[in-house]
This record gives sequence, C-alpha cells and structure tokens, in this order.
Amino acid sequence: MNLSDYFYPVDFEQFSNEINILGRFGLGQAIQNSTPAFLEAGWKGQGIAIVGAPAEHGVYKRKGASAPDKIRSALYKLAAAGTQRDIADLGNLKPATNLKGTLLALRDVVEYLRDMNVVTVVLGGSQELTAGICEAFITEPYFWLTTIDPVPDIRKGSESFNSTNYLTRLFKNMPNLFQYSLIGYQHHHTGNEMLAMLPETCEHLRLGILRENIRLAESVLRNSHVVSFDMGAIKWNEAPATRHKNPNGLKGEEACQLAHYAGISNTAGVFGIFGTHAANDKDGITCALAAEIAWYFINGVIQRSSPAKRTAYKVEIEGLEHPVVFLHEPLTDRWWFEVESVSGSVLEVACSHEEYRQATKNEIPARWFRFLQKMDIALK
Repeated sequence: MNLSDYFYPVDFEQFSNEINILGRFGLGQAIQNSTPAFLEAGWKGQGIAIVGAPAEHGVYKRKGASAPDKIRSALYKLAAAGTQRDIADLGNLKPATNLKGTLLALRDVVEYLRDMNVVTVVLGGSQELTAGICEAFITEPYFWLTTIDPVPDIRKGSESFNSTNYLTRLFKNMPNLFQYSLIGYQHHHTGNEMLAMLPETCEHLRLGILRENIRLAESVLRNSHVVSFDMGAIKWNEAPATRHKNPNGLKGEEACQLAHYAGISNTAGVFGIFGTHAANDKDGITCALAAEIAWYFINGVIQRSSPAKRTAYKVEIEGLEHPVVFLHEPLTDRWWFEVESVSGSVLEVACSHEEYRQATKNEIPARWFRFLQKMDIALK
C-alpha cells in the first residue's frame, strides 16, 4: 500500500512557529523528525500514526481551515511525550467523491497501519467516520467499540447516514461486534427508550456515575479496540465549538484522564477525536483541548508495558461447577477475569479488584456472568 495515494502530506513549514516553541523538547519536533523515516520504510516495532480526516458530514474541509489542521497546530506546541515510540503525522486524507469513499479510505489506512502494529490517532471530522475505522476490525472475533458521547448516536427509520445515527448502520454491518460501551452519556438527553435501542452487547457509564469514580472507565477502555471521542461530551464552556451545546458534561481534565486510560491499554488500536467545529472555534480553546486529549492518549501509548507476569487466582463460588479464574498483574495492579464458553474458548476481560473481592465473598460478579452469557451467544 502506498500511503501517499491516500494523503496530502503535512507541510511542516506551515507549522514551523508551533514546532519551534519547544524545539527538541517539543512533540512537533519529534513528529517532524520521525515522519519521513516512516513514510520511506515504516518502522520496526510499535509506533503511532496521526491521521487527519477533515470530512464533516460528507463535506471535505480544505487545508488550513479544517479541524485536523487546527488541532495539529495546537498539538505540535505541546511537550514531547517520550522517546519510546516513533510518532508520524501522515497528513490529511485526500477528498473522495462521496462519504462512502472516505469511509473506505479510512478503513484501508487503519487496516494497513494495524497490520504494521501501528496505533492510529484520527483527528476528525464528524463522528460517522467511526464506521469506516471499525470496518478495519471486521475479522476481529471479539471486537469491542467504546464511544465517549453525551448521547448514543442511534436512530430508528431510514435517515441519511450521518453523525447522529452512524451506530445504527454499524450495529447492522458488524456481526462480530462483541461489546459496545458508552461512556459519559447524560440521562436527561438520552432517556430509557434510546438506551433500549442499543444492542445487548452494551455497557453504559453515565456521566454522574463516572464523576463519582472515573476509574470505572479504565477496565472498559482497557478492553476496547476502537475508542471514538465526541468532543460534545465535554461541558460547553470548556469546548464551545461543538455540535452539542451542553451545560453539563465532562471536564477537560476528565476527558484527558479517559484518553490516558485508552492509551495505556494494549488493546486499543485506534483513538478518534471528532466533533470539533474549527470554523466556530474563535478563541481556539476547543481545538487546544482536543490536542491535549490526543496528547494524553499518545502519552498513554508510550507508557504501555510489555505483557508482565500475572498471578492466577481460582475462586470457588457456591453454585458454580468450576471456579472463576482471576488474573492479577502486580506491576500495574490491574485485574482480569477469564470467561470460558461451552465450546471451550477462553476470553480475558478487564475487571476491577472489587470484582475479585466480590467473588471471594461467594458472590457471582454480575459482569462475569453477563460476559459468560455473551460468549455463548456470540458463538452460536
């Protein structure tokens, strides 16, 4: 695959002022240095690629005026996140004749980068681009998608495909979707009827619950292959240039924390930031926050640890024929439980220490039982 066929490359001269702010200590300088080497020969070992997707509701935004370029400008000003991973900026996707063409191009690029063991950061654009990203995971047997959004983008009927209903199409076209997770939704915007429209392969974390204990999101994000972040999930006064104008929502630091959780996950292959309307971002604050969110994801990827030694705990629970197996990684203090289907296939699901403690008290963890059921349904 020739990436130059898909992208307008970054004109680093255009961003020279931003790159020079921190010089060799800046992320912009690190990206400028490593991008040519990646485009020429690729990398050995895991790297990170930034992809601009300046398509908003099927309309291509030209160079300089697009959200990816405005976010890129803010991102290059930030400090270098480390040296353990090479980071390249591939530029902006070239315009396609229609939205379908853009989705296919995004699918091809993500699939190619995934085969190279490269983690992708997508700077959008509107959130329906998530559908193209997910199509690159069509062969993943237990595909897990997480969206951070104030509402689930699903609708009944045959509306034209857009950012408010892309999940409707995605649920139909992704038979391998094992788990969909929604983080940060607001009940007063969503209601029970809309939540009922979501498939059973779903897990919710409402904004209020998340605010009480944001670490609940870590185990959800640790399992996710794709994380799609709608900037409208953030409070309006902290991200005013978005489609959603919500007086309530995530705080900026909470959004960055979620991005960090996604970054340190060894499963997350794509992190997308969508819904920034650059033309309305008069003071640049929304694009600046989007850049910081991207930075925290990138920093998380850099901090990823190689698979470490884990200790297995087999917990006997009254009423279960076999013990529940928990895995603990002392180095990171992270927990998983094993779920085995009737056919014998085993899946490791990220969990919390509290779920392990619950099992030791002779209580069946609700998530473990739910995933046991899901495994059998998925294999039918």
